[in-house]
Amino acid sequence: MQKFKFKLDGLLKVREFKEKKIKIELGEILREITAVEDKIAEANKAIEETYEAQETFMKDPSAGQMLQFFPLFIQGKKEDIKNKENLLWSLRKKYDKKIAELAQARGEVKVMENFKEKKKDEWSKERNKKEQEAIEEILMMRSNGSKGLL
Repeated sequence: MQKFKFKLDGLLKVREFKEKKIKIELGEILREITAVEDKIAEANKAIEETYEAQETFMKDPSAGQMLQFFPLFIQGKKEDIKNKENLLWSLRKKYDKKIAELAQARGEVKVMENFKEKKKDEWSKERNKKEQEAIEEILMMRSNGSKGLL
């Protein structure tokens, strides 16, 4: 007997490849999100350290020009944080779209796998039916052959 062959195996593999590709893209997006969150945390830490340095600096007599640095630095960091938060928001939107794409790709793969399983079951039933018919035919021949000898 011949082995089961699913005619749409190529399409199934393409859909599985698409699902894997989307998973890889999701991983990349998550990595980017983590990196941006880390940069935001670093900027917040830098602002805290700047406030502490400003307090320390204020205790000693110093030039007024040096005191101008602190607010400008903090303002720059806050703008950087705002930009990073906008980037983070867009990355999360991109992530949500990819999750939807992944759900659709998984659905397509599942449909193809279910269809393949259905076809395999049909093929298996047909093969079993043919085997049973062949066995019955052999048994009939044997019983007819033994009657003819008597």
